[in-house]
Amino acid sequence: MKGNSIKMVISVIGMAICLLCSCRQDKNEAKTESRQEQEAGLENAGSENMGLEDAGLEEPEEEEPDYRTCMSGTVVEQELTGEEISSLFYAQEIPQEVFARMDGVSYVENEDIALADLRYLRLLYVGFDEQTHVGELIVHASIADTILEIFQTLYENGYQIEKMRLIDDYGGDDHASLLDNNTSAFNYRVVEGSKKLSRHAYGLAIDINPFYNPYVTYPGGVEHISPEGSEPYADREADFPHKIGKDGDLCWQLFSQHGFTWGGDWKSLKDYQHFQISE
Repeated sequence: MKGNSIKMVISVIGMAICLLCSCRQDKNEAKTESRQEQEAGLENAGSENMGLEDAGLEEPEEEEPDYRTCMSGTVVEQELTGEEISSLFYAQEIPQEVFARMDGVSYVENEDIALADLRYLRLLYVGFDEQTHVGELIVHASIADTILEIFQTLYENGYQIEKMRLIDDYGGDDHASLLDNNTSAFNYRVVEGSKKLSRHAYGLAIDINPFYNPYVTYPGGVEHISPEGSEPYADREADFPHKIGKDGDLCWQLFSQHGFTWGGDWKSLKDYQHFQISE
């Protein structure tokens, strides 16, 4: 009886040892298979990379935007030659895609100014971030070349302008454009508080950095400054950036040299942002 018990114990121990060995073998085989799969994956990846290199393929580089058609405000990343700079200051008749933006907004059918009398300008300007940006304006054909010359000189001298977008991007809302410190020109509208057409309605006036060069009126003898928030900049004795004036300001000098009237010289009101010319 004792002999049988010993045999049973030995048998149980033997079975346990077999099971343990079997488990270890399965684990080792699984590890081997996993390692082989990983190595195969690395080999395949290497083969794919070798294939790209052998084929002379590289990751595609991001293309430079077309600065003649890109959105206003686009930053010009590349360094431009003098010839490239000049090529990005140009005027053309109003393109169809631009008219689609203007139609019923800054331009409506009227007897005062024909669409053919206007020109769409593409320009460069130095932003408040000190980078080169693409800008756009619409002006009367008679002053298109003069405006291009003035703004190219401003650009080449690092004169800063925050924004230069068509008024149509603001729904034709002059106040919204001023509040955003946007430099703009054409907008078929009347002078604020009157029925008289503004010189902007003919494309013969331009407002530059208007938030820092506000519009000041005196209704009923009470000073009113527009746009709101620009009150500190109505004090023209104060020293602050982007101020247009006669004390060495290049913008004022260039427009004055080309026969423009400055709104800062007016008596009944002050329009420090505004330059206009007669036909």
